[in-house]
Amino acid sequence: MQDTAEYKHTLLVVEDNIVNREILCNILEESFNIITASNGLDGLNFMREHYKEISVVILDINMPVMNGYEFIEAVKDDIRLSKIPIVVTTVHSSINEEIHCLDMGVFDFIAKPYIPKLILTRINNIIRLLESEKSVVDSTTDALTGVKNRKGYYEDVESFAALPDASSRTVGIVYMDINGLKEVNDEEDHTAGDLLIKNVVETAKQVFYDAEIYRMGGDEFIILSFDESESSLGKKVMKLKTCWTENVSASLGMVFTKGMENIEAGVAAADRNMYEEKTKYYEERADHNKFFRKILNSDMLRLAGAMTEFLPGGFLAFRLDTGELIHYNKDIVNMLGYKSSKEMRQMVNNNIKNVVHPDDYNLLRAGVNVVKHRASGINTVELRLTMKNGNLRLITMGIKAVNTVTFGEMAYVFIIMDRY
Repeated sequence: MQDTAEYKHTLLVVEDNIVNREILCNILEESFNIITASNGLDGLNFMREHYKEISVVILDINMPVMNGYEFIEAVKDDIRLSKIPIVVTTVHSSINEEIHCLDMGVFDFIAKPYIPKLILTRINNIIRLLESEKSVVDSTTDALTGVKNRKGYYEDVESFAALPDASSRTVGIVYMDINGLKEVNDEEDHTAGDLLIKNVVETAKQVFYDAEIYRMGGDEFIILSFDESESSLGKKVMKLKTCWTENVSASLGMVFTKGMENIEAGVAAADRNMYEEKTKYYEERADHNKFFRKILNSDMLRLAGAMTEFLPGGFLAFRLDTGELIHYNKDIVNMLGYKSSKEMRQMVNNNIKNVVHPDDYNLLRAGVNVVKHRASGINTVELRLTMKNGNLRLITMGIKAVNTVTFGEMAYVFIIMDRY
């Protein structure tokens, strides 16, 4: 349980009367972080942007632009906001108002004129109840990623289906399956696997910042995004795909549907769509490994080693379309200012036919970025490639290791020698 003496919860005070608003702030600001709004619409907009930060809302009923009743209705209709407790400020004589508010789902009341000790006691009681409920919520939360787990998913789906407008609401469903988790766990360790999971989820959170994400299994996740268009959902999926890196990615399947009762069928369809993308991922990886083995099992590897010794500081590229092994050396280009592959080949009297200039393959920069010394004594070299189209990749490997990274029809093969 959170210690409220050390951690300040955030309260949103929605009150149009300046005097009443100031009185509430003066009473509460020592114990809580206070945010204010002068009408219901401003308060609602702030809740939608910062709902994860707000613990309790203190609400006046009679306000311009949007009154308290309209505010409560809008909050009830928003899945993200509906669980935040609302405390209404009222006068002693407004019994009918209190009954109406209770029927609408209001949590408690604060009577006017304000009694500081009573207000603090009521708010603190609500906070303690929230903290008590949090221990239950934690049982529906995945400890590693902080998103809800399978239990949380089924509880939410049941709640969504019970909403008054459940049949008319739209929901975008994304099924996400992390790529390469088993290999990372097998080849490195589960700590590295956990890091991969967290990195994938954090990336997804940045794109689907207002959606619900659930961990359904070891490497499987469901994203539910409500009340947006199919076009908007598609753009977010495409944006997420552009955020993936060589080492952090997932296969995605998307479905857009209407009606909370259709979520389970939509999830099944999204899972099938994800499987199609996952199949393509494995096929591409198999092709990649085939070319990788071809390099390792051919005379090209010996040639690569000789070339790297002769022209250190560069990289080797294996063309997928022709099988040609080529070499680019940034140090020689920078030092002598060669403008083409032809000039570079003339430098070595055409003994190395495949030496290339960066302009040949839209390369902007290539070279050693960082050298790390691990406790084990093994050096790790990170090489950074920047392509002219803006793509950037960071490759990490150990001494004498071989690694390949594909850019379109180019598969870059890095041979790291002892000199690094």
